[in-house]
Amino acid sequence: MAFQDIAGNSRVKKILKLALERQRVPNSMLFCGPEGVGKRKAAFVMAKALNCLNKRNDACDECENCRAIDNESFPDVLVIDVKDLKVKQNSRQGESEPDETDDGKTNRDTIGIGAMRGLKGIVYLRPMVGRKRVFIINEAEKMTEDAANSHLKILEEPPLFSHIILVSHNPALLLPTIKSRCQTLNFLPVAKEEIEQALRERGFEDEKARIMALLVHGNLEQAISQDWDAIQQKREGAWGLFRALIGREETSLFLEKYAFQPRKVIKEDLEQTLELFSSFCRDFVLMKENGDPRLLFNPDYEPRLRESEPLLGFEQALKFLALIDLARASIDQHLNMSLLVSSFYSQVTG
Repeated sequence: MAFQDIAGNSRVKKILKLALERQRVPNSMLFCGPEGVGKRKAAFVMAKALNCLNKRNDACDECENCRAIDNESFPDVLVIDVKDLKVKQNSRQGESEPDETDDGKTNRDTIGIGAMRGLKGIVYLRPMVGRKRVFIINEAEKMTEDAANSHLKILEEPPLFSHIILVSHNPALLLPTIKSRCQTLNFLPVAKEEIEQALRERGFEDEKARIMALLVHGNLEQAISQDWDAIQQKREGAWGLFRALIGREETSLFLEKYAFQPRKVIKEDLEQTLELFSSFCRDFVLMKENGDPRLLFNPDYEPRLRESEPLLGFEQALKFLALIDLARASIDQHLNMSLLVSSFYSQVTG
């Protein structure tokens, strides 16, 4: 995998490639952004590029070093991952063990000081076979305070031959002292068009790629792993709620589904439903303007859309669309999801 194989975030990739070209890669970096936007992949490509024998600003994927890193058998690239809390490294260097809690039970929800011992013990050792040592800490926000504090000295004064890359989708949970010692690169959600293209390259039909790209909010990894049958079921449910709202029939179904559930239970589901509502509204607008049916977001729903078109006038569709966009933008700011849902419902049906 090289930078060109990572969808989206062209600005970040350009910055990284330029830093490699000029041999001015920061020794301590923080890659942050939503899940599924390529942060971990970019960190891995950086590790390869820093040790590639053929290229200066990217990974060639062909040289001995690139292949060894891909096979996780390169002793100078080490990963700490909360999934297993192990430093993945060459057997000659051993492996650090997961942390234990006070009662002796293994803690697999955090990266504790025990998981960092392997890194601290070798970060100042010169590379064994490569040009650079690279340490990647995935889900860095899960470092305990003790682990993070033990890491400060390394981040502040890393040796020139070592690079530490923290990867986080929730950098607000990182200690300010950690963030201040790192060069931060913000990864953005992948554009829908780029997700569609990536899915088509993986063999998805155009229609399926377009629909799947609607629901994942820039998360390419989620799009790739989506089950089409589950997506179709989600669309059917969203259409039923949408049709009830515009037809003023059983409008309370929307409230019953979303107004009385805990935030953590409904957040992702509500986001996807609103995204589908938006696609239905945009299709209505397109039809009312006699647009090309090939541009419909939901071409397989065209008969249903045309049958229901009289229920939603042009101005009403635009108003509904604006309310949907406002609700979607407010989800991350609202702790009280019931209030947000109730407000959206009253404005739509009022």
